[in-house]
Amino acid sequence: MHIVISNGGFTVVLIAAVSMAALTVAIERAWRLMPLAKRFDARWAATSDAILRGGVAHAAPGKSDAMGRVLAAGLAVRQRGSEIVRIVALDAAQREVAGLERGLGVLMVTAQVAPLLGLLGTVVGLIEAFQAASAPGVSVTPGLLSGGLSKALGTTVAGLWVAIPAYLAYGGFSGLAGRLIAQLEHAATTLPTLLQTVPEARAPAERTAK
Repeated sequence: MHIVISNGGFTVVLIAAVSMAALTVAIERAWRLMPLAKRFDARWAATSDAILRGGVAHAAPGKSDAMGRVLAAGLAVRQRGSEIVRIVALDAAQREVAGLERGLGVLMVTAQVAPLLGLLGTVVGLIEAFQAASAPGVSVTPGLLSGGLSKALGTTVAGLWVAIPAYLAYGGFSGLAGRLIAQLEHAATTLPTLLQTVPEARAPAERTAK
């Protein structure tokens, strides 16, 4: 890898820069997203159990994570009817999407740009190699061509080394974010039905209808 960087020129420096950005995002997303699936399940289970056992007054989902904020938003309008609860909770879930998907664009752009930077380095390296070989009075030797060809091959390899992990990371974190969003939407659409089982949580018109 040291040889690739030392021979690759400015294009490898650019590839290294985008790889550092992608690595930073991947570490941050792993730290943020990976614990959330179990945390969301636990938050939903605790809130629904509290509602069923002791009524809405005992439900305190908190707002320290996205699931808590979605549930809190729905519970805050519980007296306005099931449809309003559903709409407000779904709206709260949608507001959390950007946070869950934050940084994924950096991974995708890195996966797309790194091979192009590698290709650019390849072209530059080949141009340098052929310019050196075509200079007047210069005899072509393997050593003369090796510098440009080394840059050409090195940047291609460097671009792929960065692009492939970035693409895999994008796919993994995108799928994880999608599952977390689905959990939020499920909670938002299930909460109104759950509240219907608790008389105190129903709107006045709904209590009269019952």
